[in-house]
Amino acid sequence: MKVLLPLFALALFSTMFLFAQSVAPTSTIPFAKIELEDHAREQRLGAPFLTGQTVNGHNIQVTAASATPDPDHPRRSFVEKLNAKLDQQDGVSLELDARTGTINSGLLTADLAGEVRLNASNGYQFQTEALTLNIDQGTAMSDTTTTGSGPFGSFEAGAMELTFEGEQLGGRFLFTKGVKLIYTP
Repeated sequence: MKVLLPLFALALFSTMFLFAQSVAPTSTIPFAKIELEDHAREQRLGAPFLTGQTVNGHNIQVTAASATPDPDHPRRSFVEKLNAKLDQQDGVSLELDARTGTINSGLLTADLAGEVRLNASNGYQFQTEALTLNIDQGTAMSDTTTTGSGPFGSFEAGAMELTFEGEQLGGRFLFTKGVKLIYTP
């Protein structure tokens, strides 16, 4: 056994070199040429994120799949697949998702566009086409039609605003411009 096992290992080891195929040193790793050219041409961040606290003490986190700086405005970036989460002090969490957006790091705002969805941990859900999030204040505003549902039923409004007033721990949604409410008892 002391002789057979090392001989068997030696035989396996030698066959690895005996039957190995040579690799051309000039062969390249297969990358899509178009993808490499796109990455070389434009500046882009992968999976950027911003996390902090609003002036009211609510935790906020903003993430995206990618961000591209605006060459005309150095403090502005175009983002794709934006997600923002606001954890309010009253325990309610708000999560916003959008296909695209623009983040202005100077004003601390995010303009979300394309099927913006807002889900609250207390059972409310809203949808709109565009929404402006003030990252510093934790407030949000939409001047486009907003539809939604919650424990009370469903609604449609021409505009929506999330505000925080005084010592209030949680936010308050204000719906305006032709609100239609369907109450479900």
